[in-house]
Amino acid sequence: RRAGIAVGAYHYANPGSATNDATNEANWFLQNASLSSGDLLPVLDVEATNGLGVSQMQTWVSTWLERVRTVTGLRAIIYTSPGFWASAMGDTRQFADAGYTILWVAHWNTTSPTVPAQDWGGHSWTFWQYSSTGSVAGISGSVDLDRYRGTSLAASLFIP
Repeated sequence: RRAGIAVGAYHYANPGSATNDATNEANWFLQNASLSSGDLLPVLDVEATNGLGVSQMQTWVSTWLERVRTVTGLRAIIYTSPGFWASAMGDTRQFADAGYTILWVAHWNTTSPTVPAQDWGGHSWTFWQYSSTGSVAGISGSVDLDRYRGTSLAASLFIP
């Protein structure tokens, strides 16, 4: 924050079939994330099924997102890859249609990302992670590299 870098809370989804699994994960996130005014909206990283089928995954993601929205009033950013979304989520656009319009798409080794869910319901991508092997001065090892589809971060990306 002091360096002027946008920060936020990010949750790696670990879906399971136990009763209330998505709600329990959302509650853990809400208890442990530091959601502050001026930070980026919360992010749900969806890239593992742990054996759940498409309809189970759709329900799991919907439950997690809705719990976070109910408690915070915020619609989270969804992070995923086009291949995962197509196979594990049935390429559904239900989330974009329900107001989860901010997509952070992970699509490496390409000059332009493929956007799942019919171009995310016509909203396209907001953030594009185009590499996992970047280099940044002062950080040892590889880092993810991302682009923002715009010239400056929009106010709608931040917690009011």
